[in-house]
Amino acid sequence: MRDQLVNLLELQSSDGKVKELDAAAKQLPAKLDPLRRDLAKLQGMLDAERAKLAETESWRKSQQEQIDRERDALKNAQSKLQASKNSKEFNAASREVENKRKSISDRESELRKVSEATNAQTTQLSARDADVQKLRDELTSSEAAMADQVKALQDQLAEAKSARDAARAKVQPQWVKTYDSLAAKRGYAVAPVIKGVCQGCHMALPPQLNNILARMESIETCPRCGRLVYRKELLEPPQPAAEGSEPKPS
Repeated sequence: MRDQLVNLLELQSSDGKVKELDAAAKQLPAKLDPLRRDLAKLQGMLDAERAKLAETESWRKSQQEQIDRERDALKNAQSKLQASKNSKEFNAASREVENKRKSISDRESELRKVSEATNAQTTQLSARDADVQKLRDELTSSEAAMADQVKALQDQLAEAKSARDAARAKVQPQWVKTYDSLAAKRGYAVAPVIKGVCQGCHMALPPQLNNILARMESIETCPRCGRLVYRKELLEPPQPAAEGSEPKPS
């Protein structure tokens, strides 16, 4: 049964590697979400400012057309003034001319203010547009780099899945079924036992079970968490001391 335990541990290690790489490949693109949100926010603000500028331009155009109409009306009033035959007609025409001139002057003054504000807004809009384009270029560059990273992870993931399939083929079918069931319920299926304690649930095993594990003649499960258990020191012996080092005094 030692070989089966070794194979199960290899399967669990390969399975863990697959899950780790799969999670990384899925999470990696999300790292650019803050940049995407910033770009969307700035683009939204830019679009709103452009819409407002378009409305202002439409208003400015309508005011200019109104001024042109009033200038035509002023010419008509001036013609009436010149053609007046009595003081009554002269006074009426004079008032009309004065009113038209004042109206035109007021509209032109307002139009100048709006034009100045529009010019400043257009300049500011151009600067913000440059900022948005810079952020868009940064996102495009980051996405290209991210695509390379994702591709590399996917290549590693394909290799890890191949290794997992190879490890899975070494495990006897009945233990594969048990492994899959435990992995689905517990997150992982095989747990080491250290000093008589299951490292999956941290429960002390009955002494007789610990003795059975020592013989490695069968694959046993933890009475509490149900995981397949093995004595760590039998399958994973301590690493030898580095060359030249001296053992510590007991």
